[in-house]
Amino acid sequence: MRKAKFKVQISKDQYPERQLNAGLVLQRLQNRLYEVFKVVKSRKPGKQRKAQDQAPMHIKRKRVRARLQLDKPDARLAGVRSVTIRVGDTVRVVRGDQSHGGKRVGGKRNADPLNGKVLRVDSDRGRLFIEGSTATKSDNKEEAMPVHSSNVVVVKIDETDKLRMQNLTADRS
Repeated sequence: MRKAKFKVQISKDQYPERQLNAGLVLQRLQNRLYEVFKVVKSRKPGKQRKAQDQAPMHIKRKRVRARLQLDKPDARLAGVRSVTIRVGDTVRVVRGDQSHGGKRVGGKRNADPLNGKVLRVDSDRGRLFIEGSTATKSDNKEEAMPVHSSNVVVVKIDETDKLRMQNLTADRS
């Protein structure tokens, strides 16, 4: 067989080594982002739970959200569906023992759901401590009972933080 006597001119950008290096750099950047945000794309429940547990606090904090169902309609918050719960917000428990009374909380059955201000937010576990949500221990001491943020709706927003209200009422068009 006869060899070809001409060379194909390739620009420096098209060298295979250059393309490979660019791909590796991109892959390294993606890996670094993956490590920072711990984005889990697995279907395995154990890996999802692990990622939820090991997430950074600023991401866990954003997960403590609840539906916004105001007692008095407010035109400023018309487009807001859910908010991050903060201390001072008033919430109503809609699921669980605190929502209907019962033996565990020492009330009568089918009682009104618990309404109260948020006293403390445990962002690490996603739990809220609400005033009036207490249980009596065996030594007759009252202990605050945590309620998960998915079991409440926000009834009234604490409007003392001007920046928060500005962000919530901003024009979303």
